[in-house]
Amino acid sequence: MSNYFTIQVPMPHDRGFIGRSCKNSICNRYFKIFHESITEYMYCPYCAQQYHKNELMTQAQINYLQQIAREKALEYTHKEISKMFARSFSGSKNIKFKPGTPYRAKTVSPTYTEQELDSQLQCPKCNCIFQVDGIFGYCPGCKTENISIYDANMSIIKKEIENNKDNDRALRHAYADLVSTFEIFCKNKSALITTETARFQMLFEARKFFKRHIKIDILVDVEQDELLNLRRIFQKRHLYEHSKGIINEKYIREIPEDKKLLGQKAKLSIDEFEAGAMSLRKIIDKLILGINKTI
Repeated sequence: MSNYFTIQVPMPHDRGFIGRSCKNSICNRYFKIFHESITEYMYCPYCAQQYHKNELMTQAQINYLQQIAREKALEYTHKEISKMFARSFSGSKNIKFKPGTPYRAKTVSPTYTEQELDSQLQCPKCNCIFQVDGIFGYCPGCKTENISIYDANMSIIKKEIENNKDNDRALRHAYADLVSTFEIFCKNKSALITTETARFQMLFEARKFFKRHIKIDILVDVEQDELLNLRRIFQKRHLYEHSKGIINEKYIREIPEDKKLLGQKAKLSIDEFEAGAMSLRKIIDKLILGINKTI
C-alpha cells in the first residue's frame, strides 16, 4: 500500500468567487477572491498579512474537504487491503480469499454557502478581482495600497448605509470599521520602522508615535473642524463598544466641546462619517509618504 495518495476536489464557489478567512487573530475577517486571481501566496485585504493560499481557507471549507478526504481514504484503504489479501493467498491451496463488496465513497455535498459582501473590486496594478466587506486598505494579490480603491469603497459603504433599514446599526459598523482600518494600517506601518507599538485607536497617540519615529505630524494637513469631526468619530466608536453609546465623563474629557450632551446618546450621521473618511484619507496619504521616505 502506498503511503500517499492524491485526490482532486472541486471547491464550491459563488459565481467564481471563493471565500477566504484571515488567520490574524486581530483581524480574522472574511473576503472572497475570484478563482482565476488566486495565486500561491496572497494578502489579507484588511490587515495585509501574507499567507499561503491554503492557509486562507475558511473553517467550513476545511470541514468539507476533510469529509471528502475521509470517504476517499476509506475507499482507497478497503481497495488496497483487498488487493493485499488477494496477493497473499494467491498461491495457497488451503486458503481461498474472496473479497467482499467494495466500499464506495459516499458523495459529500457542501453544507455551507459563501457570504455576501459589500463590494467587488479589481486592482489596477495586478488585475486581481476580489470582494470585501467594509473598509479595507490592500489588494490581496499584490498588497497595493490604493487610495482610489479606498475612495470607491467609501461610496459603496455610504450607499449601504443609506439603503440599510437599520440606519443606526449600519453607522455603528461603519464608524467601527473606519477606526479599525486606521488602527491596523498604523500597526502595519509601524512594524516597518520599529518594534515599538502604540494604541493606534487613539488618534493623538498615533500622532505622537509617528512624530517620534519618522518626524512627521500626520495631522498637519487636517483642519481644526475636520479634526474635531474625527475626534468625535473615534470617541463615539468607543462609546458604542463600551457604554451603549451614552456620552459619559470620559468622552467629555476628550471632547469638551460636547459637554452639554453629557448623559445623552451619541448621535451618528452619514455626513459625519463621510467627512471623517475623507479626513482619514489625508492622514493615510501623509503616513504612506512619510514611511516611504524613511525606509
